[in-house]
Amino acid sequence: MLSLLKRFKWRKLMDRKREYVTIKDIAKISGVSVATVSLALAGDKRVNKHTREKVESVARDLNYVPNEIGRSLQAKKVDTIALIFPNTPHNAFSHPYFVDLLAGIMDIVTKEGFHLLISTTTNETDEKLSYSKLLKNRRADGFILWPSPIKDENIFEIIKSGIPTVYLNKSIHEDIVTVERDDMGGAYRATEHLISLGRKKIVHISGPKDYEVTKERQNGYQKAIEESTLLYDTSLVIEGDFFRQGGVNAVKTLIKNNVEFDAIFAANDLMAIGAIDALQSAGLNVPKDVAVVGCDNIDLATMTNPPLTSLYQEMKKIGEIAAQRIIEILQNKKINQVKTVVPAKLIIRDSCGMKNIKGYEKK
Repeated sequence: MLSLLKRFKWRKLMDRKREYVTIKDIAKISGVSVATVSLALAGDKRVNKHTREKVESVARDLNYVPNEIGRSLQAKKVDTIALIFPNTPHNAFSHPYFVDLLAGIMDIVTKEGFHLLISTTTNETDEKLSYSKLLKNRRADGFILWPSPIKDENIFEIIKSGIPTVYLNKSIHEDIVTVERDDMGGAYRATEHLISLGRKKIVHISGPKDYEVTKERQNGYQKAIEESTLLYDTSLVIEGDFFRQGGVNAVKTLIKNNVEFDAIFAANDLMAIGAIDALQSAGLNVPKDVAVVGCDNIDLATMTNPPLTSLYQEMKKIGEIAAQRIIEILQNKKINQVKTVVPAKLIIRDSCGMKNIKGYEKK
């Protein structure tokens, strides 16, 4: 039986937003190492009877179910890392910066003698089947996960399996190593820049609401507005889809509804480019009438008329760091930095009404 103190710890542990128990949880409550828990649950005679019975008792109280898939994967190495795109691969492969991310990952993976496996799915049902196949067939030693929708529960199956994992977004579990963009900080700087140029009615075209990146960039926009003399107006926030047509539709909606605005911060460059097209088609001048800033600094940003001011996300660097982290984990090296945030840089061009006098210009 668990003591009152340990039951308190257990309840606190289970209050977390997750639906599974790992051997790390058992180790914390039992007061022993993860290795000891693993040996005890396997019936290893090197663990004394008292400790083994204590660990088994905690495991029973927590309704722990051993994950045989994770154990088998740890026993067999295939020198392969899987890059997984959950649920919506179209947002990844159609996005111009995917090539930079992949290049960064490939550079490190190849250098270290690993293979790279890319897994994509079009919906959560296929995603679940794909994960199961990857695990059961022992096709990868570790995973690099592209950000999934906030409500996607399949992602937790990967964590539950015990497979070494690096997530390309904010942490979804305390034990997961993350490499993320500074989406909130970047959005804050982009919005702050528009405010510094005297813009008063700044529209934010967000991404789909079920993504963490959308939430972070909208929070950065909102924070910059609220810290200025301007008022945060929800009517100036329009949900987009990360595609060019999303920007076109947003501007058409604003004009149709007679919404007054003099600037747009779009959550990615494709929507910003669509917004510029729609503004010009409506007879508005960019940046004289409406200043526009995008996000991601894709190559097309330099080809618009006027060239697009944008946040530069160093996707190749993010890919390199993610690959380094997963390989370090596989090689049992100590990870000194569980969370890595790669800052965004504002590339100032003509679309916001101010030429690139300062800031970083991508070569």
